[in-house]
Amino acid sequence: MGLKRVSCLPYDERPLPTLQRREWGGEMLSQSEEAPSSPTLRDPTDPQHSPRSPAAAGQPEPLTETAQREASLPIEVYGDSLVAGVYSKTWSYREDALLAVYRKLSEVPAGASKSELRSLMRAAVFLVKKALLDKVSSVFQASLKLLKLLLSQFVCEQHLGRAEVSHCVEQTLPHLMARTADPSTRLRTTALAFIQEMALFKEVRALQVVPGELLKPLKGSVPPRLAMGRVELLERLLQDMGTRDSGFTLDNVMKFLAGALEHSASSVRETAVKIVFTMYRVHGDAVLSYLPPNDASTRKNVLYKNIFDGFAKMDGRASDAQTLGKGAEQKAEEEREEIRSLQEQLAALKEISEKGKENAKAQERKAEKAAKTGGKKATQSSPGATEGPQPATTSHLDNLCIFCGEKDESFTEEGLDLHYWKHCPMLKRCVQCRQVVEISSLTDHLLTECESRGVFMQCALCSEAIHKDHLGEHAQSPTCKPPVSGKKCNHCPLCHENFSPGEESWKCHLMSREGCSQNVRRTVLSQRPQLSQGKVPGGGASRGSVPGARGRGVGRGTRIPAPASRDGRGAHGVPTKR
Repeated sequence: MGLKRVSCLPYDERPLPTLQRREWGGEMLSQSEEAPSSPTLRDPTDPQHSPRSPAAAGQPEPLTETAQREASLPIEVYGDSLVAGVYSKTWSYREDALLAVYRKLSEVPAGASKSELRSLMRAAVFLVKKALLDKVSSVFQASLKLLKLLLSQFVCEQHLGRAEVSHCVEQTLPHLMARTADPSTRLRTTALAFIQEMALFKEVRALQVVPGELLKPLKGSVPPRLAMGRVELLERLLQDMGTRDSGFTLDNVMKFLAGALEHSASSVRETAVKIVFTMYRVHGDAVLSYLPPNDASTRKNVLYKNIFDGFAKMDGRASDAQTLGKGAEQKAEEEREEIRSLQEQLAALKEISEKGKENAKAQERKAEKAAKTGGKKATQSSPGATEGPQPATTSHLDNLCIFCGEKDESFTEEGLDLHYWKHCPMLKRCVQCRQVVEISSLTDHLLTECESRGVFMQCALCSEAIHKDHLGEHAQSPTCKPPVSGKKCNHCPLCHENFSPGEESWKCHLMSREGCSQNVRRTVLSQRPQLSQGKVPGGGASRGSVPGARGRGVGRGTRIPAPASRDGRGAHGVPTKR
């Protein structure tokens, strides 16, 4: 109407579009005020017309054939309309139906038969089981209210027995456990709290069904929220119920925690560690049998390192990491001390070697002087002089080991020191004082010169140096081998064998392939030709025939190498018995 009226006016008298819209808006507003309200224009969210209000008269949609077959027992007990409410798509009908069942069970007459009570119980359990998976919070709360009535009041008041309690818990507990992984924090917390409360019911606790369901093996494929719900519930129930007559034992709890400690979610592992500490406070070292060994490889895993350190802290002792640190520090200090000792021995060896060279040069000067004078007396007083040019003799001595007779171009001052320390088969480092001594004089060294000589005594049978505490045991052992009466012989302190006397016999015994089996340095010479009497590896002469050996000889039982003895006897002199 307004549009026709405007179009009939002359162009100059037509109103502006803005004013025209304002007039149209006023007309529409007046029409809406005058017109009666229509039901189709009402707000569908108006609480007065919600399905819960009396104004929303009606019934839930009828049951399908599948639902009727599935819920045959509840339909027989509670009727079609009530069960249809539980199956309805409208959440308010579902909640009202559960509350109606709650009221009916609360008002059961006292004279009802056992069969009727069991039917009421099982039909209600069926409806609760379905409602526990409902996504609407109020429906879920109503199902928990009905379940609590069944387990805490109805069973006790009607004296239905353990069979009905077991049936109720076994049917509903898996669905309750599934709700502990619900995305909604509110529903998840509610489910955990109800399971904890249900496990403490007198009838439920006696069955120990909740611990059995809770402690099923936790695999790595379990979703993090569900795994977290289980370990959190375990932590709560252990505080409330303990491990005595509760269904929780050290064995089943620790086996469950073994899987929880390997779960991919850090929150699950951290909660599992707390429970492990709780079990350790109660059961002590018995917990350790369910964990990996406390060694270096296990401690590479930070989780187990923290667990073992926590055990040490609870026991009031230093953690293994601190103990290992102290042990490593002590070992390093021992190594440094040994290095200092070796350096001191090296310095002593160098000093002795320099003195030996000075003595050799003095002998050379005497030999030259004797050669110039041509006197017979000078010739006899220089047994160390050799034929041929003197520089060749000096070079020969510098590259020669005076103990084993081996000659090598690498035997410089440092090369000979290294050879004495590690390779010479005629020498050995004393286990007590770490000095390098001749094997043939090891017994004399232990009895007279070693720092630990006070703890050694000489065996009266085989003449070896034996520790005082082991002397009696040694005398009865096969290693004590006395020499044959009336015969002189050498006795090896390494293999305890007796052999023919003499210096060359020592060399043959310690260096040949068929010689001492306990001389570890002999293996260096295992690939070389077998020694014969008076022959040494490398083509060198025996120690008694080494030119200039008198000037670099060793005293019996002294540190190697040592200066010549005062009586002028060289290294080839036969040791005197002490």
